[in-house]
Amino acid sequence: MATRNRTPLYRKYRDALRHVRSPAGAPSSSGGGGGGGPVIEMASLLRSDRTYAPLSTDDPSASSRGAVTVGLPPAWVDVSEEISANMQRAKMKMGELAKAHAKALMPSFGDGRDDQRAIEVLTHEITDLLKRSEKRLQKLSMKDSSEDSNVRKNVQRSLATDLQNLSMEFRKKQSTYLKQLRQQKEGQDGVDLEMNINGTKSTFEDDEFEDVGFTEVQMSKLKKSEAFTREREREIEQVVESVNELAQIMKDLSVLVIDQGTIVDRIDYNIQNVAASVEEGYKQLQKAERTQKKGGMVMCATVLVILIFIMIVLLILKKIIF
Repeated sequence: MATRNRTPLYRKYRDALRHVRSPAGAPSSSGGGGGGGPVIEMASLLRSDRTYAPLSTDDPSASSRGAVTVGLPPAWVDVSEEISANMQRAKMKMGELAKAHAKALMPSFGDGRDDQRAIEVLTHEITDLLKRSEKRLQKLSMKDSSEDSNVRKNVQRSLATDLQNLSMEFRKKQSTYLKQLRQQKEGQDGVDLEMNINGTKSTFEDDEFEDVGFTEVQMSKLKKSEAFTREREREIEQVVESVNELAQIMKDLSVLVIDQGTIVDRIDYNIQNVAASVEEGYKQLQKAERTQKKGGMVMCATVLVILIFIMIVLLILKKIIF
């Protein structure tokens, strides 16, 4: 079997590549073991215009001037990813908030301040995430670029719809929790009132000669009831405040959603117009077909056939007579 030695050609290409990569004045790596290999530097890792420069062994300033940069995704892509991440975190926090609501509404022997503090923290975090996402969404609309404006607007409308749905879900949870708090407050007030009335009656029956008033037990129950009522009122005020903030967020997002609905309505309108135009065109085609069947060409063909028949008859008569 015939073979050819390619080692010299390989060494030639290798030396040529080392010569290209080695900086000017640096010792070649092929000579001896003391000279180190070529030092590869990054000319410009990340520029202000969000583009990367290739690797180079020359002077960074010179290589950065002649480097061919590779463009990164547009800046609005990072904004959209940040909005999606914030909404995902808000969904997780909403799951934790639902569990905290259920735990706070359960009857317990403690004062429930730890549960209320956890609810306040979660509510503040979710509201902050929604506000931050809404601000970033507005910033996304400010980044005007003619090259990818359609894609950016579609992404913006999709994120606005998702954010509005998430805000509506959070607002619904807060409204449900507010309703349950009020029902619980009304029930607690009714029970305390009944206990006070029954306690007053029993005191009057036991000692009808004494002045009718509140005992120490009733006073302590009344104080606890008042403290519980104040705590519930404070919780209700906080929930109402968060609902109002969500209403403002939904008001800002409604502009984008209405814009998207307008585009959908416009598409439906155009589709209906196309359907009507196609139907009208089909009618015109049928009418043209009927007109063509009844047109002059059919009449001319009929007249020609009749004339040919007459000429044939005349020709036969001519042969017979003459």
